[in-house]
Amino acid sequence: MLNIFKKSKDKKTVNRAQKRLDEYNSAPEKNLPQWALSLREVEEEVDKNLKTLQLRIQDIKETSLKIDELTKMFKAGEILENTYKILLSELSAGLSLSIEEILKTRENLELLRARAKLEWAREKIETERITTEYLSREYVSRELYHSLPVFRWQEILSRIDSALSSLSFEEELSIIERYLSITRERDLSEKLNEIKLIKQICQQRLNILSEKWFSIRRDKIKKIMDLEVRASQLKDDIKEVEVRFAVGEFNRNLYDLKMGELQGALRNLEKEIASLRDYISEIDQRIFRITELLKEE
Repeated sequence: MLNIFKKSKDKKTVNRAQKRLDEYNSAPEKNLPQWALSLREVEEEVDKNLKTLQLRIQDIKETSLKIDELTKMFKAGEILENTYKILLSELSAGLSLSIEEILKTRENLELLRARAKLEWAREKIETERITTEYLSREYVSRELYHSLPVFRWQEILSRIDSALSSLSFEEELSIIERYLSITRERDLSEKLNEIKLIKQICQQRLNILSEKWFSIRRDKIKKIMDLEVRASQLKDDIKEVEVRFAVGEFNRNLYDLKMGELQGALRNLEKEIASLRDYISEIDQRIFRITELLKEE
């Protein structure tokens, strides 16, 4: 009797989990429960925004390459200045629209992420309630368990996070700076309100990126300091080799070998230090330029 009761209870628990999946997978749109409608709605919005983001990022990369090539042609004297300005204006207009769409799409995805996070938290509680009985047993297949709504929401969150990080830190700064430079150079008085809104989004992104840069910059400076310590040690080692050669402790072959190794290592360190310093300077200047552009009316 106890076994019969236990099996009945197990089956009931499984059916409750399966029922939630069946509601989502097989019910007509109008008959879907609220949780399933919410999931489907967010999935569709995420799909649409992810597609837009990918297309616009590709547009920006292609247009940026065209602008760079156009600039090279002008500097090389291959095209007249008037031709250069006309083509640059056309490319800049398209680039500006793509950047605006990326910034808006990113904001949409941030909102969708917040909504998905709330739904995920709610479903997590529901999943824990439903699965308490069978998680420690093998009443439900792994496939069924991982198809529960909480995992669908987790998948949505992962897709959004992946999309939001598809642009590198440097790429996002570059896009913001280029957009602000374009809007400053072009007559866009008819889009003043829209540009003002986009600038607000740019400012919000700059604030976030600046905080991120503070942490990155600190790590880069620490790395430079560590490299400088190693470089100083190598310089001391070089001096020691020179002294030992001068007093006859090292012959010419050994001297040349050790000096070659030490000087090569020192050059590599100095090159890495210079590269890090240039990178820090470049990002500092870019953030400063963006800040100044945002101040302009």
